[in-house]
Amino acid sequence: MAVLNSNPEVLLRKRKDADRKRLEKQEQAREKLVKQKTLRKKVAQNKFIRAETLVSNHKSNELEKKRIRNLTKKTARSRISASSEDAEEEEEDSEYRLLFIIRVPNHTKGVKIPSKANKVLNVLKLTQVNTGVFVRANNSTYALLNLIAPYVIVGKPTLSSIRKLFQKRACILTYDESEETTTEQGKIAKVTKLDNNQLVEDKFGDSLGLICIEDLIHEITNLSDNFISITSWLLPFKLNQPVNGWGPQAKLAKLIHSEENKKSISLSQDFKLQEVEDIDSIIDQQN
Repeated sequence: MAVLNSNPEVLLRKRKDADRKRLEKQEQAREKLVKQKTLRKKVAQNKFIRAETLVSNHKSNELEKKRIRNLTKKTARSRISASSEDAEEEEEDSEYRLLFIIRVPNHTKGVKIPSKANKVLNVLKLTQVNTGVFVRANNSTYALLNLIAPYVIVGKPTLSSIRKLFQKRACILTYDESEETTTEQGKIAKVTKLDNNQLVEDKFGDSLGLICIEDLIHEITNLSDNFISITSWLLPFKLNQPVNGWGPQAKLAKLIHSEENKKSISLSQDFKLQEVEDIDSIIDQQN
């Protein structure tokens, strides 16, 4: 029968050697990451860009700026033509609709999003590709969504899709106030998955009377007065890239669909906001 070495000095030496090797491996991994980052920066700086690419990017940026200018002029003319009383009545009469907006990659490579469209994307928290948010939309909201029409997919989700999104993708920001992680501000924010009813009760139990995730789903589907406070608390839903991706096959399918439902529009005029009829299938592909 083998006798284990129970000498405390030997055990302590082995433990120290294991800790030293672990720290050395961590340091090597950090150095490797730093080298990779510096190499990528050098490759990006020395990358050759063709003149045709520069011209194409410039033309696409000019077209996008022209689209935003024409759209703002058109909305300004419509506001001036309509009287203030009629506009107020229309806003009161306009019904709210629940929309789910998904951020997609830019329709053309090298396009810089204009400042007005970028502000709308920042307000909706759609700064990253393949993220989605819920929006309570009326006539005035559609006017803003037209600014970001080329960069998003819009559709009305069903109750089952909303439940799937909450079950798989709902996240919030929580703040750790422990002594080990305190900073100058006293709090460190971290992303936490919303899979516990206690988080909902701690946030909205006293103020709104909401105690579980199902209450949040009910409030969102019914477009209640608590809609803005709930959606501002939630982080954008991070979705996976579709199975077909946004590459050639997906573009071909979009081209076939656009040919079947062809509409005469000018590139320099409005890019109309098109709602997807079956956004649930897109959510299922990316969920």
